[in-house]
Parts: sequence; structure tokens; C-alpha cells
Amino acid sequence: QMMSMREDFLPAQYLSWTKKLQHEAPVVLSSGDARRCIHKELGLAGDDGDLSEVFSEWAEEPIGSASIGQVYRATLRSTGEPVAVKVQSPGIERLFRADIRTLKFFTAFALPWAVENMNAIEKMFETEFDYDLERRNLDAIRKNVLPRWGAQVRVPRPIPDLCTKRVLCMELLEGEKLVDGVRRRMRVLAEREGRSPDAYEEEHLEALRSGRRAARGARAARWRTAVWRW
Repeated sequence: QMMSMREDFLPAQYLSWTKKLQHEAPVVLSSGDARRCIHKELGLAGDDGDLSEVFSEWAEEPIGSASIGQVYRATLRSTGEPVAVKVQSPGIERLFRADIRTLKFFTAFALPWAVENMNAIEKMFETEFDYDLERRNLDAIRKNVLPRWGAQVRVPRPIPDLCTKRVLCMELLEGEKLVDGVRRRMRVLAEREGRSPDAYEEEHLEALRSGRRAARGARAARWRTAVWRW
């Protein structure tokens, strides 16, 4: 999943299927297990797995699945608002820490130079398992970004009463992956200037691979600004 985000690292033939792991990882948590986990985390009444106290509708199939959890579409009973409910797979943090210890052990023998990379991955995931921290981060981003960029950027609003360390309930926003949106915009700009978007992208990837810094001239600055401000 992490390597799929490094187009300068993995060969092209591996990227198409590894990118699926970003939001279409194998589903390891059934809808029933997810509902039971949410029921327990939120301390709801009724039968185990019964979410009717807070949700009037619940989609059985996840709309997204990653390495540590899944996201389901639901509707709030109190307001009728569609929401996205992210639930963490039980025991996944313990499994991750066991896996990273194993990887670090073998990396120390086979690829000593990569041990620091394993340490960086471990550190990066330290906060990934705390969905309540993610909720607070969403609130902070909304507070700092929306007053100035609210007309151009949308940040999902968390539902605090339905969030815990392992459950995150937030406003459901329809959209596309950021990288797809940026590439779509780049193609529009490339056609406008008579340039090839593939060549432009390859130029920057080559700069990353070779260690050269991307051009910082006026032309590059205009492109960068135009790509992000659509």
C-alpha cells in the first residue's frame, strides 16, 4: 500500500494492482463484524450489532477498504444526513506491531540499509490507529483551512458523538482521488498550452529519480499554482 504511492520507486507494471490497495484492499472484516465493533465502541443499547439507534440506513458493502480498516456508507437517524463510518479491524494494531518487528528483524540481516526505512514506517503508523486523533486533526484542518479556502476546498465534518479510538463517523463527501483530480487538471492545462501531460509528469518523476530538484522557474510556478487552484 505504501509502495503504491511511490511512482518513482516501483516499476510501472506493479503500480496498477498495488494502487488498488490504497482503497480496495481485501475485505477482512464482514459487515456483521463491523456493526458489532461499532455497537461495542459506541456503547449502544439493543442486540449486539444493532445500529438502528443511531443509523436509519446501513450499506452492507464497504465503499472503501484499506490495511487497517474499512469505510461504510450510512444515514444518521437524527438528521437524515449521509455519513461515512470508518471502523478499525479488531486486533489490527497488535498484528501490525508484530509484523513490523518481524520485518525489521529480517531487514537487519538482508538489507541493513533499509532498517531506517522500516523505522520510518513504524513511526508513521504510530498515530494511524487512533481515529479520535484523526477526528481532532479534521477539526483542526477545518478551523485553519476553511475560513480562507472554503470556496475551493471541502473537509469532511466529523460527528464527535459517534467517534472513538476505533470508529470515525464523518460527513460523506462524494469525489475522486486527489491524484486523479490533479492529473485530470494537468491534462486540461497541457492541452491548453500544447504540451504533453505525460511528458510533463515524466519530467518531474525523472527529477525525483535522479535527485535533481524540479524546476522552480516562473513557468513551473504557474503550472503548480494552476494545478492546485481549480
